[in-house]
Amino acid sequence: MSTEMENIETELKEYLSDKNILIVDSMSSARVSLAASLSRLGAVRQKMALVGSIEEARDEITRMKPKVVITDYVIGNKSGLDLIQNQRAQYDKEQLKDTIFVMITGNASQSVVARAAEEDVDTFVIKPYAMDTLKKALHQTITAKLRPSVYLQLINEGKELLFSANIEGAIVCFQNAMKEHPQPTLALFYYGQAELMKQAIEEAHDKFESGLEYNKIHYKCLVGLFDLLNSQKNYTDAYEVIKRLAQYFPANPKRLSSVLRLAIITENFADMEGYYRIFIKIDERTEELIRHMCSALLVTAKHYLNRKIKSRAMEIFENAAVSAGGRVQFLLYIVETLVQFKMGQDAVKFLDRIYGINPSSPEYAASKFLIATVIGDPLEAIHQGRTLVKEGTKVPSVYEKLIVLSLLHGQRDAAEELSKEACEKWPHKSTDFTYAFKNDEVEAPLQKKTQEA
Repeated sequence: MSTEMENIETELKEYLSDKNILIVDSMSSARVSLAASLSRLGAVRQKMALVGSIEEARDEITRMKPKVVITDYVIGNKSGLDLIQNQRAQYDKEQLKDTIFVMITGNASQSVVARAAEEDVDTFVIKPYAMDTLKKALHQTITAKLRPSVYLQLINEGKELLFSANIEGAIVCFQNAMKEHPQPTLALFYYGQAELMKQAIEEAHDKFESGLEYNKIHYKCLVGLFDLLNSQKNYTDAYEVIKRLAQYFPANPKRLSSVLRLAIITENFADMEGYYRIFIKIDERTEELIRHMCSALLVTAKHYLNRKIKSRAMEIFENAAVSAGGRVQFLLYIVETLVQFKMGQDAVKFLDRIYGINPSSPEYAASKFLIATVIGDPLEAIHQGRTLVKEGTKVPSVYEKLIVLSLLHGQRDAAEELSKEACEKWPHKSTDFTYAFKNDEVEAPLQKKTQEA
């Protein structure tokens, strides 16, 4: 064995011998094999935890606070990248200095993403890997942590100055760091952060963009650029940035909610199917994410109805209904939209869903009335609507439809009274309640009836 390799093994043993280590891999054989390799390099088996899921890994990170996390890129239907923030959250700034996060990747594209998560993923190893490959990767990472390069020293010094609000001093550090590395993306990210602290928006934008010229999917630069563009309400460019993030990095509820919001604002309806596929793979869906997903699907379905692509709209409504679970307000919105497009028969199956969840709910009563306005007896529908109003319905669309029906059947005084009452209840929707009085589709039948009389 060469002297160099002996030195590497000595330093590895010195580092690993007293460290808690977490190994995360879906395959038991892979976990055991890696643990055996680490033992040969000096790690203590009793200080290792071997787990096969992200949930178990999170629990172990909280329990044992490992100094070394080695995870496969793919864990079930999730990514090992999901664990980064869990690990970071367990330590203060000093404790992070000798803590490492290692990613085991299975192909070139995963390796590109791992490299783009600079400063979070300390190193990555492509499998299948030889013992020497693992040994050298770990040694290089540990060396970089314990004896950082001039480039990293300058970045760390600049970060410290940023934390103490010495912005100009920090900028000098980042400028000097850029001279020490052929691809100074990380230095450019922090340079951009410093410019933001100075409120130099254009300069910050340029620094993030410059960083992305070296690595187009650099995680920190993408996040920095997105936050900047979003704060400026430059939604078109912000959407393109966060779309790139969603494409390459594991989805989380907050980020996906932002993607959905911007996709609707920028009318990128064609992308919604892909986001729905991401949504259904997320196990821990927050209430906020569910609301955003359902709302985005409903707006997208309405878009397709406006374009007369009924089959596509109905598929999306079905996805929205499934995503909504027992949230009947979203099912009511589906019924309202279908009734608006005079698709009462299509709305019936969503009425049945509401009945199955809560037949005594106000949403069921409102949906039943709304469907009756397009496929039932009009006079009976008017009776249903008046009953709901008398009972104090809190569904604005009931008033809207009842006003139209009343006008169509010559009950203008009743319609005006309903409109006045509705405007008092929902002043922000007053246009919806007065629109029928100026709507040709309503006025024409009334004029015809007057002429016939």
